[in-house]
Amino acid sequence: MEKKSDQISLIKLISLKNKKALITGSGAGIGQAIAHRFAEAGANLVLVDINFENIAKVRENLGQFNVEVELYKADLSRSEEINSLWEKMKGKEPDILVNNAAIYPTKSFLEVDHPFLEKVLNVNLNSVFWMCQNMIKSRLKKGGVIINMGSIEAVLPLKEG
Repeated sequence: MEKKSDQISLIKLISLKNKKALITGSGAGIGQAIAHRFAEAGANLVLVDINFENIAKVRENLGQFNVEVELYKADLSRSEEINSLWEKMKGKEPDILVNNAAIYPTKSFLEVDHPFLEKVLNVNLNSVFWMCQNMIKSRLKKGGVIINMGSIEAVLPLKEG
């Protein structure tokens, strides 16, 4: 483990000052860590999660970085909520989109039913498509960056028990 004195500040390596990054699934885990690092690099943030309380806590923890942090609660399994999110941001869209939101509900393969599968696909796959489409529409002439996250779960499924 590096000592604090050995760590190089991220902003010395890369600056995202005057950039805005939207991070889905930013209320916990990898999304929260991404928000922290982007804020450390100077980016203003748009945190999106289904759990508003979680992203509110994340915003509190980012206070040390003196960046703007907007919060949006959205159920990304619903395309109409994604479209509503982008409508609310009209004219102040992000420069960077990080598609990080995902769900990992566990159920035996033989017990998976249509509603279960539809929910997983809507969050883990379809939301990425709809978020990218909205980002590209809003940034087509200005340019931007899209980062789509994946997980080891896509390659190595959880073992039951």
